[in-house]
Amino acid sequence: MAKRKTSTTDKNLDRLSRFLSREVENSTLSAQIPHGAHIFHGAHNDSDLTQANLKMATNIMLGMSLGYVEEAPLMMIFEYQPKREKVIDLSDEAYKKSTQMLLRSFQEKYQRELSSKLDELVVA
Repeated sequence: MAKRKTSTTDKNLDRLSRFLSREVENSTLSAQIPHGAHIFHGAHNDSDLTQANLKMATNIMLGMSLGYVEEAPLMMIFEYQPKREKVIDLSDEAYKKSTQMLLRSFQEKYQRELSSKLDELVVA
């Protein structure tokens, strides 16, 4: 019988369930997670899950920078060893500034290109 591949959503729900169960028994990490945060999971032994969640986090960061996603902290619960986790802030100010600089650079380049096209029409 073929083994069914578990979806990223199923993996995230499973990890969240285990995390919440551990936190109810012995709260260690939840105090490090700000209220209203987006929570992502990562694991040393599941690169696919970690990368999928990092991609999702960067899409949300981009959405916050563009203004169509409400500002909220982005936090990853990363299992760096079996049953050993650390909370990582993915929404650090340096990442936000980098995203904003990239968007500003794109905006300025696009504006220059459009201005150039308009100038060509005026000259023609």
